[in-house]
Amino acid sequence: MRRLFRVTLFLTFLLASCSPQPVRVAEPTSIPTPTAALVQHAPEIRFALIGEPRAEQINVWELFDESGATYADYALRAESWPRLYHLLPPESTFEPLAANGMPTEVTQENDFYVAAVKLRTDLKWTDGTSFTAEDVAFTVNTALSFELGYDWGVYYSLDYLHHAEAIDLATVKYYFKQKPNVGVWQYGALQGPIVQKAFWEKSVGDSASLLPADALRADIAKTQADLETVKADVAELSEQVLALILSGKQNRILDSDLKRKQNEQIFVQSNLDRFLEEYAANIAAAQSALYKADDEAEPVLGTWIPIGMQNGQWVNEVNPDFPFAQPNFDRAVYQILGSEEAAITAFKNGEVDFILSPNDLTVDMAGVKRSPTYSARFLVFNPLRSQFADPAFHSALSCMLDRNFLATDILQNRAAPFDAFILSPQWHEPAAKDPCTGMDESARIEQAVKFMKDAGYFWAREPDMSSSGQGLRYSNGDPFPQITLITPSRDEDMLRYTAANYVAERAGYLGISLAVQEMSMAELVYAVYSSQKYDMAVAGWRLSEYPAYLCEMFGGQNLPLYNSGRFQSACDALRVESDLDRARQGFREIETALMSELPFIPLFTVTQADLYQNIVYPSESVLSGWSGLYGAPAIAVPTP
Repeated sequence: MRRLFRVTLFLTFLLASCSPQPVRVAEPTSIPTPTAALVQHAPEIRFALIGEPRAEQINVWELFDESGATYADYALRAESWPRLYHLLPPESTFEPLAANGMPTEVTQENDFYVAAVKLRTDLKWTDGTSFTAEDVAFTVNTALSFELGYDWGVYYSLDYLHHAEAIDLATVKYYFKQKPNVGVWQYGALQGPIVQKAFWEKSVGDSASLLPADALRADIAKTQADLETVKADVAELSEQVLALILSGKQNRILDSDLKRKQNEQIFVQSNLDRFLEEYAANIAAAQSALYKADDEAEPVLGTWIPIGMQNGQWVNEVNPDFPFAQPNFDRAVYQILGSEEAAITAFKNGEVDFILSPNDLTVDMAGVKRSPTYSARFLVFNPLRSQFADPAFHSALSCMLDRNFLATDILQNRAAPFDAFILSPQWHEPAAKDPCTGMDESARIEQAVKFMKDAGYFWAREPDMSSSGQGLRYSNGDPFPQITLITPSRDEDMLRYTAANYVAERAGYLGISLAVQEMSMAELVYAVYSSQKYDMAVAGWRLSEYPAYLCEMFGGQNLPLYNSGRFQSACDALRVESDLDRARQGFREIETALMSELPFIPLFTVTQADLYQNIVYPSESVLSGWSGLYGAPAIAVPTP
C-alpha cells in the first residue's frame, strides 16, 4: 500500500514507469470468507511462485527491511506475524486483528502525543505463550533503536515515534514526538508486524551492543549545536563585510574575523561528518548482527505456520488455533519456479491453482482476470502555460475521452478506466466523477462543446457528430495554439504512448491541434520536474491506499505541477489529523474540488493479471489483484 506515499514525487514518477515493485505488506489477508454458501474445504492450495526467495536464510528483522524484502519472501512468510489492525479486502476496510476494538484518540501528554490500544487476550504464540503488550512495545522499540528501514521504517517512523510502552499485559501505549496523522498512525504503526519478545530479547540485546554509544550521540548533538552557532556568526559577519564593500570601505579586523569563523565552520563541519560517519557505521554493524541472529524455532502467530521446504516445495500449514481466520485449506504449498513459462506449464498441467509473480503476467490466455492497480496515469498540464490553464478546456478535453473504450479496446484490458483522484473505496468520494461519465459519444461531444462555448471559445466550424471542429479561437479572437503532448517512447511505455495518441485524436475532434512527442523516460521526468519546457505530459504515479499524495501534488508544497495554494490549509490540517472519519471527509472534499477544476485529467490505471483455477474469491476484482495479496490463501475457497 505505502503502503504509504512516503517517497518523493520524483521517485514515484520513475517507479510508475518500471516493473511493479515488491508489494508492501500492509494488508494481511487472514480474514473469514464472507460468502458462507461457497465454503468448501480442500487439503491444500497450490501456488506457482515465480522468483528466488531467501526465506530460509533471512529472519524477520531483515525480511521487512530493504535487504530482505522481495515479493517471493513476502508471499511465503508475511502472514507469520500478527498485526494489530489490517485492511480487510476487497474494500480495504480498516479493522482490528490482534487489537480489541479501535485505538484511543491521540492526545497531548507533556512533551508527547500519545494513544493506546487494547489487545485481544485470547491469542497465543505457537509455543503456547500469550501474546501481550510487551511483545508490541518490544517490537516497536527495537525497530526504532536499530533505525530499521523499508517496511519497518514505514510502520514505525523515526520522525514521529519516540517509543512504545506496555501499560499492562493487554494495553500498549504509543508516544509520538509530533502529532501523527492517519498515515503515520492507523496506516502506519498500527499495521506493523509484531514479534515475540521472549524469543528475541537476548539476540536483540547482543546486537544492540553495537549501536552508537551515548557518548557519540552526545558528541553529535553538541557538534550540531556548535555548527549552528558558528554558521550564524559567519552569516552575520558576511553581512557586515558585504555592507562595507558596497559602501566602498574595508575593515581588516572584520575581514580577519570572518576568515577565522569560516575556518572554524569548516573544522566543526569536519568533526560532525566524522561523528556521523562513525554513527552510520555503528548502526550498520548493529543491523547486520541483528539480521544474522538465529531464528530457528521462532514462535509465530498468524493464520499460517511456516514449515519450510518439503520435497522441493515450500509449505505453510494452517495454524490450528485459527487466531484470525479459519482458512478453507489445511496448507498452502508453493512450487518455486524460475520463469513465467515454467509456471504456465505447471498451471496447464493442473499442478498449481494460482500463479504468483512479482510482475504482471505477459501471457494472454483464457481465464486471465485483470484488476486495477495503484499505478495511475494522468494528463498533466504545465502550470506555467497559462493558455492551457482554463478549467473549461480541461473539462471539455476530459469529456472527449471515453475511458472505458481506451482501457478495454485500445489498451486491450492492460488498463482500467480511472476518472477520479483516489482509488481506494475507503477514501474516494463516490460523487466526484468526470462530468461526462456514462455519456454516449453524441452527449460527450455536445457537453464538451458547451463547456468551451460557455467559457467564450468559438469555432469557424463547430464540432458535431458528423465533423470535427475547425478554427478554434479564444473569446478575444486569438487562435488556440498548437499543443505538444510529451510521452515516454513506445518502447519504454507502450500504454502511455498509445493513450497519448488517443488523446491527440480526441482533441483534434474539438479543433485542437495536438502533436505527440516521444522521448525517453529520463527526458520526460526532466521536462516535467526541472526545465518545465512542455505543454502537456502523460505522467504516471504509484498512488497509495491512504491518499496523502493529494497533498503532495496539490497541497501548496511548491512542486512544479500545480500552481495553487488552494488546498494548503486543508492539507496542513490533514498532516496532523489522526481521526479516520475527519481525515476521510477532508480528502473527499479535496477530491471533489479537484474534479471540478481538473488540474490533471485522470486517464487509467495499469492492471494486474490474476491466473487461477479450482478456487474462487469473494470478489473477482480487488485493487492490485489477488496477486497483490500473494494469492490470499486465507480467503480463497476451493471449488467443488
